[in-house]
Amino acid sequence: MGKSRFYLGDVGNGAAMKLVVNMVMGSMMVSFAEGLLLSEKVGLDPNTVVEVISQGAINAPMFSLKGPSMVKAAYPTAFPLKHQQKDLRLALALAESVSQPIPTAAAANELYKV
Repeated sequence: MGKSRFYLGDVGNGAAMKLVVNMVMGSMMVSFAEGLLLSEKVGLDPNTVVEVISQGAINAPMFSLKGPSMVKAAYPTAFPLKHQQKDLRLALALAESVSQPIPTAAAANELYKV
């Protein structure tokens, strides 16, 4: 499954970790998609944008993996949008339960719902 193991404490913390990770991933993908669209609108080559991002401080394997197919408007299913939105919704509920605002994830959730 994974390369590392982490002791997360109490029962339920593994589920919380999954929600946090998927919340960050969902928010990153929204920003990445918006960046690619903006790059096209202002005349930048989106392939170059993917390459620049992959060599900079914000590099993430997800961008290098998903970027080239996104540029081609090909969206093979790897993680269904309905599952991403479900995890964002659950992360929002988790945050609400501890009175922690997560406005970026909330905005991403609204986009996934659309």
